[in-house]
Amino acid sequence: MGQMLLNPIIAPLSREMGLKEWHIGATISLAAVVLASLSTYWGRASQRQGVKKILTTGLLIATIALTSFAVISYLGMSRQLAGTGLVLGVLATRGLLYGAGISAIAPTAQAHLVTHTWGENGRVKALGLIGAAQGLASIVGGIIGGLLAALGGLFLPLMVMPLIMLTGIVILGLKLKPQGQARLFAEPKHIRFTDSRVAPWLFSGLVLFLVFASISTIFGFTVQDRFQLSATSTAGISALYLTIMGVTMIITQAVIAPKTKWSAARLLRVGFSLMLVAVACLWPVDSYLLLTLACVLLGLGMGLAIPGYNTGPTLDMDEDEQGAVAGVINANNGIAYAIAPFGSTALYGWSATAPFVLAIIFIALVTVFAFVHPALRK
Repeated sequence: MGQMLLNPIIAPLSREMGLKEWHIGATISLAAVVLASLSTYWGRASQRQGVKKILTTGLLIATIALTSFAVISYLGMSRQLAGTGLVLGVLATRGLLYGAGISAIAPTAQAHLVTHTWGENGRVKALGLIGAAQGLASIVGGIIGGLLAALGGLFLPLMVMPLIMLTGIVILGLKLKPQGQARLFAEPKHIRFTDSRVAPWLFSGLVLFLVFASISTIFGFTVQDRFQLSATSTAGISALYLTIMGVTMIITQAVIAPKTKWSAARLLRVGFSLMLVAVACLWPVDSYLLLTLACVLLGLGMGLAIPGYNTGPTLDMDEDEQGAVAGVINANNGIAYAIAPFGSTALYGWSATAPFVLAIIFIALVTVFAFVHPALRK
């Protein structure tokens, strides 16, 4: 939520500060690159130093980053800071420092839950709940960010973001007990992206998030263009459709996926199959009904595929490898989010249909891959 409060105000905020669009794009990509670079370190560190310490450290770094970003934004909006200094300040706070802090959260949480759950379905449920929590934060954070901006201007959400991070630190301090020394490892093992136990899952997940992040990035553009809407109408309709998609994902990850009791591999295969139909329904035609169907199917497909993708690589790992595998999964996701926003918008600027053609091709290929690769059909 601390991150998602920024989403509805990022465009007007950047313009109010006098930044160009690519400055914000570069900032978000930098945060994703830093996240991808540090996730494996934090995942292993959580098994060496303890979950509570690493989560608190990550949230503290993120709190400092968002507080600093709020100060930089205030100076930019008041024209006390401009030009190269402003750009470097935004890159350093919301990009570099924030990416370093937030990269600790997901791999640490995943490694902790994986080592405290038993059986494949138990892991599907636990990791599905992480995904559902992230999806809920995305929806609620976006709504609250927009409301705060409407009530108190663009600076109010910037003040609230670090307070939410501090709330997380307080909850950790009060509610999470430190691990016993017996659950820690002096030297948790490394895992390479090319390790045969994780490589097929990582490849599938990379394509999964490349397609999803690309569609999310260009969604507003394609809604406005295909229905010839005003900027205000586009914002409302896009938010409605993305909410439908997000709520479907949350329910699927938290409720439907665990209740199926399917294996991780089957969740991935069925999820990709639904996504293939969904992306085909997203083809740029002016049909609100088809777009609604696409959003529901995409939410279902992602809601099944994500728990499968997160669970699969953990199944063949020893306990002292779980921090490393959680790190490479999170890093893999960061790579997708570093590439997709720039690539999809550049493609859309060249041709409105090109991103959808590539998305259909990628999902079709990875669906076939999921059905034929030995590790993904067992």
